Amino acid sequence: MQHQPLDDLELEELENFLDSDAVHEDCQNFVMAHGFLTALSICPNTPQPSRWLPVVFEESPNFTSEKEQNHIENLLKRLLSDIQKELESEDDFLVPCEIEMSDNPEELSELQEWASGFMEGVFFTERSWFETEKEETVAELLLPFMVASDLFEDEEVQQIRESEKLTQSCISQIPQLVTDLFLVLRTEPEKKPKPQQNRNKKAGKNNKSGGKKPRK
Repeated sequence: MQHQPLDDLELEELENFLDSDAVHEDCQNFVMAHGFLTALSICPNTPQPSRWLPVVFEESPNFTSEKEQNHIENLLKRLLSDIQKELESEDDFLVPCEIEMSDNPEELSELQEWASGFMEGVFFTERSWFETEKEETVAELLLPFMVASDLFEDEEVQQIRESEKLTQSCISQIPQLVTDLFLVLRTEPEKKPKPQQNRNKKAGKNNKSGGKKPRK
């Protein structure tokens, strides 16, 4: 079945539902859910909806009917597919909010909410992000997301946050880093070439036995 992207009305419907009284107070709003699903889309082993839907909702919403439940859950599944298709395309990734931090320490900007959802997705699929030879590269690329989210008190993160200029320089990289992380985690590592010394020995051995060129 061909994928059908969410249209503006469906996006608005999903956003309104996630902000409604039908959901738990700790349910992710639309921006957080988008960040969460973006991380799941980057992960090489995307979990099944039966695992990640409860994370979005925190607790099962008070759906008016089974039909409404299926409809809302389907909108979230299609949003995940939309994000996956966007990452697989050659287009620049669009974060669904302004790339800015909040001036009010008591209130998060939408970017901070998005980044918090993103990092929650990273934690949810942590093994796929860090238990590989790419762990160091991934950790470096994740630093701006950590700075933007409201989840970390690390010294390095705090030092960056103390400088408005450093913070802005850091978070401005996030759209590009989403693509970079996708490429790092979804691309197979290149095979290391054999040491030159071994190739020379093999070539020399072939030459002694008849002057034949080494096989390619």
